[in-house]
Amino acid sequence: MGTPNLRHRPAAIALATLAIMTCMDVATASQMRIPMSPPRSQQIIVLNKSVRVESAWVRAAPPGATMLAGYMDLHNDGKTPQRFISAQSDVFGMVELHKTMIVNGVSTMRPAGDQSIPAGGDLRFEPGGLHLMLMQPKRVLKIGDSVRFRLHFADGSVMDVIAVVSAEAPAVTTH
Repeated sequence: MGTPNLRHRPAAIALATLAIMTCMDVATASQMRIPMSPPRSQQIIVLNKSVRVESAWVRAAPPGATMLAGYMDLHNDGKTPQRFISAQSDVFGMVELHKTMIVNGVSTMRPAGDQSIPAGGDLRFEPGGLHLMLMQPKRVLKIGDSVRFRLHFADGSVMDVIAVVSAEAPAVTTH
C-alpha cells in the first residue's frame, strides 16, 4: 500500500473527532432525555371572557410628547363583577390608570387605582375622566398606528386590546 500521506493526517483526525463528538452528544442527550435546545419558559394565560372592549383609542400627540392618554369602553357581560387592576404595552415604558379631577377650579390627574366593572355594567375611559396614562413612549406614534395593550384583572385573567391612534374619539356604535 505504500506510505500514508502524513500531511493531511491532523485535519483528518480533527474532522473525525468532531464527527464522533457530535454524534455522541446527540446520542447521550437522547438517552438522558435532555433537550438539545434550551427549554422555553411556560406561562399560562387565562383570557377574560366576560369583558369586551369597544372604541379603544390613543389620543395623538405631537412628536416628543412623553405622555399620552388611552381610552376605551369596558363592558362586563358576565354575572359577576370584574376588577380591572392594570394595563401594560410594549410601546410604553409605563401605563397607569388615572382620573382627571377638578380641584379648586384646576384640572388635575391622579392615579385611580383598581376599577370595578359591575356585572352587566360598564366602565368608561374618556377624556376628562378615567384614562390610561401612557408614559415613556418607545417610538413616535402617528394617526392610524395601532397600539397593543394587555389588560389585567384581579382574578388573574388578561385581555389583549388593540387601540388606534386618533386625533379624536371614534364614532360611537350602538348595539
